[in-house]
Order: sequence, then structure tokens, then C-alpha cells
Amino acid sequence: MVRTISLSIVLCLSAFGADWPRWRGPNGDGISPESVNTDSWDKEGPRRVWKAKVGVGFTAATVADGRLFTLGNVDKSDTATLWCLNAETGALLWKKDWPSKLEPAMYEGGQNSTPVVVDSRLFVVIKPATVACLESASGKLLWEKDVHAELHADLNPWGIVGAPLIVDGKVILNYGSNGTALDAGSGRVLWSTGKAGASFNVPALALMSGEPTLMVLATNSLVAVQLKDGREQLRVPFGAGYFCHAADPIVYGDSVFIGSADAGSQLIRFSSGKPEIVWQNRSLGNFTATSVFFDGYLYGINLCDSKDSGAELRCLDWKTGALKWAEKGYGQGSFLCAGNKMLLLSDKGELTVARFSPDRFELLRRDQVIGGKCWTPPSLARGKLYVRNAAGDLICLDLSSVKAG
Repeated sequence: MVRTISLSIVLCLSAFGADWPRWRGPNGDGISPESVNTDSWDKEGPRRVWKAKVGVGFTAATVADGRLFTLGNVDKSDTATLWCLNAETGALLWKKDWPSKLEPAMYEGGQNSTPVVVDSRLFVVIKPATVACLESASGKLLWEKDVHAELHADLNPWGIVGAPLIVDGKVILNYGSNGTALDAGSGRVLWSTGKAGASFNVPALALMSGEPTLMVLATNSLVAVQLKDGREQLRVPFGAGYFCHAADPIVYGDSVFIGSADAGSQLIRFSSGKPEIVWQNRSLGNFTATSVFFDGYLYGINLCDSKDSGAELRCLDWKTGALKWAEKGYGQGSFLCAGNKMLLLSDKGELTVARFSPDRFELLRRDQVIGGKCWTPPSLARGKLYVRNAAGDLICLDLSSVKAG
């Protein structure tokens, strides 16, 4: 049986453990329950523990029960490899291959979706649209489904990009008009929402009128659908004509934040059952990196109008959308938060540790840790930071002064 993950479990996970079992960490919010102290690092930065070649792609590292999972197309081949490595040593535990074209369309190509581990089950999406469930310890295939072959919904040139969301025994995919749900135990299609093309992000879980609801940032709208059956609850037009909405919606209380590099951002209140736009501006238009909501403020990399201002790391007030500060120098990078510090990976492979608050951004140190294009967010698990580039270099860094809590 695949355990049901309820809202209450998702929201309290950060109090326990320090694995990184899914896209954007224990709670899917880009926040680690660990804290970081750089005082013991030497002048070269954190110690590299191991390095592996995992193939071309943009899949982040998932870490659970001492195992690391990621995907890539080795040697730029038309074969996708799912890797299971020892998270401490980098040693190969097992691997599995699928036919999957590299397709470097406006990027290097390769695999895009990040694996998810739930109760010793591993859920993966192989480009373009194969969903599989395996035993995480052994790699034994439990089921496999080509959702495009069954549903025939439009596929964008990069396939299903967003990581699967596992909740209430369902595998939620941003595929079809406003999402698709599979049975997590068998792969059977439970519901789908139409044939229109999917966007790139991971739907967010919310409560509307006491009902678990998915906030799906589709190609031209934010759409709320019921988790149980996919029935539409509300729709807010957003970013029409631009189908690459890559950043995930962020839900807090009765409001949801959405952002995109073409359309800027909006905060939408949904408590009444009718959408109310609280604010909208062009101060935080995300592209490949989803923002982080932390203690009442949004932190994210803005690419909206970037040719004028350059890409900037920015802080916005959640309630008002007011810009608090902006920092240049990270390009199309990504980050996670650990305690009151950020770990930022620039798109050129520089790792920055910074103390942050709504009032200021304090740079603590900056080290070149990897080369190449780095659009994939880092993962932090049990004192180790896992970083990869588009070419498939995956490194493990020892943050030796990381402590729980």
C-alpha cells in the first residue's frame, strides 16, 4: 500500500528527519529543517565528497533512506537512465534504462522531472510521458504507464516536466488541460481534465471549503480542481499566449501566489470560493526557479523585464507585493533556505551562502563549486548538499557544520 499523504502530514514533515524525498524538499517548499554554519569551511569552500556522471538533464537529486535518485541521458544518447546511488559515497546501487530521446530543443535536452519517494516507493516521469513506480531499495518495477498513449492530450516539446505530486493515494501530474491523476498503487487513470497542453510546474495543494484542492498553473490560467475527481472549482486568467509557466504555485492560508517571467505575478485569495486578486505586479516573475515563502515574505529570482534590470534575487511582501530589496549576480539560478540562511546556486555554478531577512541580504561567502549551466536546484540532506549541471556532473558537498533544527 502507498500511504495517503494528508495536508496535516505534509505541513509537519519539517519537524522530523532530514531527507530530501521530493521536489523542493520535505514539504515541497524549498525549505530545509537543517541549519548551516560556514565557520569551519576552508578558503576553498565546502569539501567535495564525491562526483558522478549521471547524463544530460535538469532532474534534481532526491534523497531518502541513504539513497540518491536522479535521471539523465548518458553520453547524449536517446536512453534515459534512472540512477540509484549511495548518498554518502556516490557508489552505484542500481540503475534502470528507458528509451527517451535527448531532444535538445532550446536547451541541452535530457530528463526534466524529479523523482519522488513515498513509503519506499519511487515515482518517476520519463520524458516525454512515461510514469513509473518502482521499489526504491531494489529498483523492481511495480507498474508503468505511458499516459500520452492512453489519454492523447497535447504534449509540449519537453514532455511532462513537473515532478509528480503524491497525495491521497494519487499521482498528480501537470498533464492535460488542468492536470491528471493516476492511482498510486496501480497506475490506473483516475481522472483527467482535457486534451489541451500541459504547463511545466508542480500543482500545489490547498483547502477550499474544507475540500483538498489542487492549484494548477495551466498554460493560460490558474485553475483550482478538486483532488478527488478533478472537477474545476475556479479559474483565473494568467499569462495567455505563453505556455511555459515553470514556477510552482505557492499556497499559504487562503491565498495562492503565481509568477511567470512573461506575465509577472499575482496573489489571489480564494476563501470565498470566488477568486480575488489581492495584488499583481512585475516585480517577481519567476522562470525556472520557484520562489520560497518564508515568514510572511516571498524570495525569488526575477526574470520579468530582465533585459532592462538583469536577473535579480528579490524579496517581496506577501500581503502587499511591495519590493523590499533586490540583489544581482545569480542569473537564472536557484536556491533553498535552511534556517535563516540561503544556499544559492548561480546558473554558472557558484554557491552562495547568505543570511537573509525582509530588511537585508547579507553575503557570507561565495565559492565556485561546479561548472557548466546550472538551472537545477540543489538538494540538502543530512549535512550533504547535492548539486548538478546540465551536462550531468553531480557532486556531493559536505556541509560539515550542518546541524538539525
